[in-house]
Amino acid sequence: MSGSDALDRLARLAGIEDGWWDFFGEWRVVPPETKRVFLAAMGLPADSDDQVRASLRDLESRPWRRALEPVLMADEHGAPPSIAITLPAEADEAEHVWVLEEELGIRHTGSFRPFELRWGEEYQLEGGLIHRRWLDLPALPPCGYHRLILSGPGGAVLAEMALIVTPPRAFVPEIVERGAGAWGIATQIYSLRSERDWGVGTYGNLADLAEGAARLGAACVGINPLHALFPADPERFSPYSPSSRRFLNIAYIDIEAIPEFRECLEAKRMFASPGYQATVARLRGYSQIEYPDVMRLARPMLEVLNRWFRRTRMGDDDPRGQAFRAFQAEMGEAGRRFSVFEALHDRFSRDGKAYWRQWPKEYRRPDSPAVADFVLEHVEQVEFYQWLQFIADQQLAEAQARGKAAGAAIGLYRDLAVGIAGDGAEAWAQQESLALGVSVGAPPDPLALKGQDWGLVPFNPITLREHFYAPFIEVMAANMRHAGALRLDHAMSLARLYWVPPGQPADQGAYVRYPAEDLFRLVALESQRNRCLVIGEDLGTVPDGFRERMDRMGIFAYRVMVFEKTRDGAIRAPDQFDAKALAIAATHDLPSLRGWWAAKDIDRREKLDLYPRQGQAAEERAARAADRVAMVAALAGQGLLSADFPVTPTLADAQAVALAAAAHAYLGRSASRLTMVQMEDVLGQEVQMNLPGTTTQHPNWRLRYKADTAAILADARMVATAEGLKSGGR
Repeated sequence: MSGSDALDRLARLAGIEDGWWDFFGEWRVVPPETKRVFLAAMGLPADSDDQVRASLRDLESRPWRRALEPVLMADEHGAPPSIAITLPAEADEAEHVWVLEEELGIRHTGSFRPFELRWGEEYQLEGGLIHRRWLDLPALPPCGYHRLILSGPGGAVLAEMALIVTPPRAFVPEIVERGAGAWGIATQIYSLRSERDWGVGTYGNLADLAEGAARLGAACVGINPLHALFPADPERFSPYSPSSRRFLNIAYIDIEAIPEFRECLEAKRMFASPGYQATVARLRGYSQIEYPDVMRLARPMLEVLNRWFRRTRMGDDDPRGQAFRAFQAEMGEAGRRFSVFEALHDRFSRDGKAYWRQWPKEYRRPDSPAVADFVLEHVEQVEFYQWLQFIADQQLAEAQARGKAAGAAIGLYRDLAVGIAGDGAEAWAQQESLALGVSVGAPPDPLALKGQDWGLVPFNPITLREHFYAPFIEVMAANMRHAGALRLDHAMSLARLYWVPPGQPADQGAYVRYPAEDLFRLVALESQRNRCLVIGEDLGTVPDGFRERMDRMGIFAYRVMVFEKTRDGAIRAPDQFDAKALAIAATHDLPSLRGWWAAKDIDRREKLDLYPRQGQAAEERAARAADRVAMVAALAGQGLLSADFPVTPTLADAQAVALAAAAHAYLGRSASRLTMVQMEDVLGQEVQMNLPGTTTQHPNWRLRYKADTAAILADARMVATAEGLKSGGR
């Protein structure tokens, strides 16, 4: 086999696709250099032909060099599984023992001599002949995560396998499964205002919104990702570029709602000082969030409150102290590592070494002796970050509880980002599970015509399975916590991701496949365990069969009204929307309905030179003009808007209100079982929350609503929208 043939074979085995069709209909071949970079990121050296051949031998022989596969997935309604047992031929007559440990602690055991098992096949390794046979388990354990341990002669453990039993589909709440359908309000938590915020929306604001929205008849409140960001670097504020997806953003903590805030005299004095009050008022009054100023204000107060907590709450008989210790135990090793990273990141950021790969070598791995010594010397600082997570978790739980108590059938609808920042806590803590050195993005599409490099690190599809899928499972479970629904941003990541080589333009990437069948089933299992509806954001380039798989697994699709068109350009009729789907007028990556109508996004992209070729902006404006005509025709056809409604870009305020009301009534009539109402659509806000393809050129993730949450909920436009959806049967 030639070197190039070996490289191609290795790349295909590793899941790297040979090429991809771009948005313009051109087949883009993946060059050898890109394949070599991606393979190296997976732990398969491929710089030379010799390395390629060695990596190929390694990858092909792995299944024959381990006694058990890392994971076996089983269907809860299927037959007891057969386990592949792979052992040297000379072990055929030796007695072996298997132990199946169920998740709840029940143990099953049995023994066998390999030659007694059902024959499979054989393989010649350099070390000798390998036999594979099949062990039939006598029974199937219940849904959940179980462990199979194989021991050889003398009791030596040879291998362990995760036996994961999954349900046939994800959880779907009654209200959207068999009821009349439901609706909810979508917002960005940071944009919320109240008389008690300190310059950014909080979990307390979210609780107020969840309760108020439920009283309007909403079944859920959708929010941006709540992932942990970078407290030591508050300029890193994109919710979609997190430090960790397993833990929460502490910037959203409602400080005045912390019980210790009402008790601590030092905190009261600090808060009451004229300078502090002036800063709070200044930050609260801004139209855009100044994250560094917010953190500079909040951090000292949180430290004061934590010291008070340690002095007054950590007795053996104090309920809050006991709750904190229980939370620490629940966070486990992952939570401890996260908090250690936060403490280290805070320390080294002061020396200009924010990236963990810039830290002294002895601190670059979480299990090093130097890190262990650091923890012993900085126990209180590490526990400070655990305490912040404790507070954030309690406040998020309160928001969910208040919404549910007020009548929300679903409650909070959370959002899961597609990846993590390579210099964050999760990348430091789980280096072996990630493809460090590459980033995730998207090929060119209508929202970003030059392609996108999101700067996010993907899971390594090879080592992910070898780690029993634990990193993926933990992320899913963490984001279904205190939620009744979860949106998977770029849901196609369950099947494949577009990787971008370092230093290359975003359109020079390639697709890498993931074990879709296993990942879908794990999502379904966590969905059922947490009673959490799953919505897959399936916009952009979607692999063949992906949406059909989502449908079979009970994962809802994501349908954006302005994209729902027939082949002739008409807006899809309400009864033609997918039933098992969420329907919404626009998204946070689009302008509001009013901004879309006025083509504000096109104006902005043209101004920032985001179009790859001359004349594309004009082409998009012409297409948008046709879309306005199609929108009026669709809404007028349902009797929701006058047929002579103006199709010019500029709308008067009353016309904008009428357009938003008609669009949401249209969605309320759609076949989709869940309709979401974006606050900015109802309020007629023109500037979009995020402009794809930009960083500092646009105020991404910084815009705040002009009115506070209570005023928005009482706004005549919001009330009328809610009444319209309720009268339509939602």
